[in-house]
Amino acid sequence: MDVSWHLVWKCTLLVLVGIALLRLSGRKSIAQMNVATTVIMISIGELIAQGIIEKSIWRAIAAVALFLIVLVILEILEIRSSRLKKMITGEAVVVIRDGKLDMQMLRKLRITVSQLEMRLRQLGISNIADIKQGFIETNGELGYELTEEAKPVTKRDLDMLLTLLGGKRGV
Repeated sequence: MDVSWHLVWKCTLLVLVGIALLRLSGRKSIAQMNVATTVIMISIGELIAQGIIEKSIWRAIAAVALFLIVLVILEILEIRSSRLKKMITGEAVVVIRDGKLDMQMLRKLRITVSQLEMRLRQLGISNIADIKQGFIETNGELGYELTEEAKPVTKRDLDMLLTLLGGKRGV
């Protein structure tokens, strides 16, 4: 087996530099990425791959660094401008209101009822009527607020009930 140590060195260096630069940029997780971040991350992956194939490894590192600088600048601008944030990231979209599906919005988002029900089941929700509001967040995840009747009982609720019944508090 003929191993090109030069290629191994380039691959290792580019992956390590890519990880270091991504850590510096403050990346959290794929689930928290918006469209702009996803495009930049895919581009960075392509740049790293090209850096391995091409002769200039430093040009690939510089390009990755430039992409990450642009990403950080975009994120700072999003924090300072709600209009720019709405344009780049978008907004959460309500798909359930008072236990009823917004079929028009689901069609617009190209999400079927069965796909939405699957997401709800994964969150432990078996009845759409238990949801006061349900959102498709900007990262594609499902966010929701339960109706008062469907919310789980908290320790505070139990303490209040025990107080009303004349029992001990802080159980």
